[in-house]
Amino acid sequence: MASDSGGGPEQGGPHADLVDQWVAALDSGARDHVVPMSRDEAFDLIAGLAARLQAAARSGESAEQVAELGAQLARAHFVGDEVLGRSVSVLNAYFAREQDISGARAAELLGAFTTGYVRAFRSWLLTEQESVRVAEITARIRVQEQLRASEARFRAVFAQAGIGTGLSDMTGRIIEVNNAFATMLGYTPEEMSALEVTELGHPEDDPGMWPLYASVLRGDVDNAQMEKAYPHRDGRTVWTNINVSLIRDERGVPRYTLILVEDISERRALRERLHYRAHHDQLTGLANRSRFFDALTAAFTDPDSRVGLCYVDLDHFKAVNDTFGHAVGDELLVQAAARLDDCASGFGQLVARMGGDEFVILVPNSTAEVDEVARCVRHAFALPFEVQGHRLTVTASVGIAEEYAAHTTADDLLQAADYSMYWAKASGRRRRTDTAAG
Repeated sequence: MASDSGGGPEQGGPHADLVDQWVAALDSGARDHVVPMSRDEAFDLIAGLAARLQAAARSGESAEQVAELGAQLARAHFVGDEVLGRSVSVLNAYFAREQDISGARAAELLGAFTTGYVRAFRSWLLTEQESVRVAEITARIRVQEQLRASEARFRAVFAQAGIGTGLSDMTGRIIEVNNAFATMLGYTPEEMSALEVTELGHPEDDPGMWPLYASVLRGDVDNAQMEKAYPHRDGRTVWTNINVSLIRDERGVPRYTLILVEDISERRALRERLHYRAHHDQLTGLANRSRFFDALTAAFTDPDSRVGLCYVDLDHFKAVNDTFGHAVGDELLVQAAARLDDCASGFGQLVARMGGDEFVILVPNSTAEVDEVARCVRHAFALPFEVQGHRLTVTASVGIAEEYAAHTTADDLLQAADYSMYWAKASGRRRRTDTAAG
């Protein structure tokens, strides 16, 4: 089969690139199988499968419908050693480029497609083996050779899959894994085949993961996909997207589970870094304005809660920058942030940098705690700072606001604390401001 410009009527359609890449991948494989159809017919088959896979990715078709697409490829006698591996590689690369297709949905589609292919391929093998077994006694040697070749072909298909793949029985015993899966966790395939599925559990596994896996073993569901942490042999954690599919025999009885595993450790780490940066001040590591306002809004959900704020501003900070430079000023802010964080040791208390040299401490469910926090802040700033060889004495103006959530709003409470701080800065002493009579 070739992917020339006259390959079929689907040429130039919305999925032409996927079709061309898929056809080229299959055409470059080893010639160890015969497809009983013309070049145009083969091209039309791949184009039809590509179109339906593309539609399924966006329409939410069930896994069983997608599994039928993999089965069609196998039933069309595309059963060479590298057919499944090359197909999964092309489809995985296609889904990765499609921004509107989530990783979980892509893993589900690849799992279903692989399950359908393997199921049909096994059925094809059984049919082939049965026809061989009923051959004449004089052909027994040839029959045995064909049986061995069939099993070797199935093992090659399994091994060539471009993502981590494993097969286990209904007791949870691992039967076989490919090199990609074993290498992902630091084992050889033989070492992993001596393990039980439950031995690959991890403390960070979702509590609902194992009951879901049990439902697959019972045959209640045929497919499950989830995010899972695996323990690597060297002790680190490997985060993955996994798709577990149930393989039934010809009578519908569950026989095996097939798992597809994608390493998402780098993707997850990037996601966590981006989340951290979105909610923390880059210089001090404290919560930023966004995270503070989220926490303040949450504190106001209970109208009976008494919410306290402690607004802190460093006195004469500009003079530090002007005299010693911004590097010293930045280090002073880092040290000041650490002292403020030590003062916010109560449950739910949060220190945030509002900008420049202004900080605020949230004290949810406050009674007398906000006064204690303010005292701690004044005491902390009574001690000088050692910054890059300079001994700096920097005081802080502290403003307090405290009120029941039902009697004020988050914005008004913050404004009151800010006003109290500026009043303290102007008068040189702390003043307390309540937003309403309490």
